Amino acid sequence: MRRRRLTIVLLGIIAILAVPALSGAAPIPGTIITSTGFFRFCAEGQIGIANIDTSKLVENGGDFTITGTVYKDESDFVFSKSAVVTSAKKISTTEYVQYENNDLTKPKLIRCKMRTGESLNKGNWPNGTTYGNGRFVVEPAWGFGSAGDGLSTSPSTDGTCQTINQNTINSVWGSLTNTEKNAAPYNPTASNLPGASANTLVTVADTVVGVGPSWTPPVAAINTNGAVAEIGSRALVATSNSSTAPYFEGAHYCTLVAPEFLKRVLLGEVSPS
Repeated sequence: MRRRRLTIVLLGIIAILAVPALSGAAPIPGTIITSTGFFRFCAEGQIGIANIDTSKLVENGGDFTITGTVYKDESDFVFSKSAVVTSAKKISTTEYVQYENNDLTKPKLIRCKMRTGESLNKGNWPNGTTYGNGRFVVEPAWGFGSAGDGLSTSPSTDGTCQTINQNTINSVWGSLTNTEKNAAPYNPTASNLPGASANTLVTVADTVVGVGPSWTPPVAAINTNGAVAEIGSRALVATSNSSTAPYFEGAHYCTLVAPEFLKRVLLGEVSPS
């Protein structure tokens, strides 16, 4: 079955105003896999990262859902894990948004904790293995066991954070008027424009790390290399049964440019950083 093409939608005014109301691990309601700004950003990203067969999702007549929890507190987010809830056939992602301003109205970078495709048909952790206390407890399972067979169409090869960033470029660029494109200081197309030469907005390959302390330090949303703006991602990938810490395995984490920040850069309102 041909997979549904997904696009990332820019965050609306209502969502922007709602951000300060979030506190701690406030769950984001709804399970429909349709982008509605960064409240669903990581859940959307999970589809591409794990090569999810979208026909198996509830909104398409299947049994599985993908949900997201947005953390306002960074230390809470660090403790959080992506996970599965086997009884509900649910993949749980977690998300943290970094902002340009103290008012929390201008998103800059989005951190997503997602699951690897290969983990989705794996079983339980070794007996006695647990993770977390209180609201940070996750089910001691890598995936759904045999119930997860076929949920990933390519479990041996995950998608990349770079692809998510490229989708963001395509979406944001497509939202600009022709006047805005011609005046933009960076240009992702193959043709020269009045404001910028061709191919001056690009993505670069993920920088992959293996442990959390290497993933959590600050990272730029957009770097510059001469006249070129480069969007990269720091990724963390840990496959199932790959270490002595099962709670860490099955993880695929990304740092991703916020669509709103990229648009502000293209409109000349802020510089890449």
